[in-house]
Amino acid sequence: MSEPPYRASSTLPPPPPPSAPPAEPPLPPSQPPPPTPTHSAPPPPPPPPSSGTSLSPPPPPPRADAGALQTSLPTQVAANPPPKPSGSQHTLDEPSSSSTSQPIRQEDPPKNLTRERTTMWQELEIDRILSAFKLNPYSVLDVHMEADSKEITKVYRKKSLLLHPDKVKHERAVEAFDLLKKASTHLLDEDKRKNLDETVMAARIITLKELGLPTNIASDDERIKALGLGALEERVRQKTKEIMIDDEVQRRRAIRLQHAAEGAEQRKREEAVETHKRKASEKEVWEATRDDRVAGWRSFQKGSKKRKGDSSNVLG
Repeated sequence: MSEPPYRASSTLPPPPPPSAPPAEPPLPPSQPPPPTPTHSAPPPPPPPPSSGTSLSPPPPPPRADAGALQTSLPTQVAANPPPKPSGSQHTLDEPSSSSTSQPIRQEDPPKNLTRERTTMWQELEIDRILSAFKLNPYSVLDVHMEADSKEITKVYRKKSLLLHPDKVKHERAVEAFDLLKKASTHLLDEDKRKNLDETVMAARIITLKELGLPTNIASDDERIKALGLGALEERVRQKTKEIMIDDEVQRRRAIRLQHAAEGAEQRKREEAVETHKRKASEKEVWEATRDDRVAGWRSFQKGSKKRKGDSSNVLG
């Protein structure tokens, strides 16, 4: 049997409605998103006619308005949003935080770290003061000889706030604080500082003479530089220490001699007072027994007269 001939119908089926473009797969954050299509895909062509049948070509489908497509496309996408990928992938509408460069905020160090740093500075400064040469206020306060009164006051305030016994739990904080205060008071006293500077200058002169250098040599002289960086200052510091120790020994010896002399004088005064008291006491006793002595003397005289009368009668 032969197939019936194909008859073209007078009416063609309507074209299928424009479908929404398929959801594009997510792209890595580094690639830009593809442009959004503005027109839908063309409808599929109709099936070809069978052989032996002449058909007129079907009329073209009506073209959709571009404005209507642009209006309906976002509505369809919003009604059927593409599924969001799971995991570390990001959608085109939600860019990752790594693609957007944001300034990194540096947080302040924690309070515990700041407290530990302050405690360490306090311990180091206390150890430095206790190990410094206590007869040299410059060494205790850690300032140069050329420092003026303002700089000395500034350094003392800074260190005193750091080492105040009310803020430090160190067992020798009070001792270090007292040494610091004593050094500052010594340097702020004009007369005491003048004597100290004279000692340092004497140590410098002695050191230069020992090195065979002139006493008026400049600090930037090549012969000073040949000694090494800070070599002359270290020698002067050691010589100053020796002079101060000798002066302190002599001062203490003079104090001991003075105390001994004062003690001997005090003992002489005490012995004189004791002698005077003893003589006064003996005089009081002598005066108190005067009547007894007089009465005894009278009794003795009466007895002697009586014995004398009796002896005359015996002889007569």
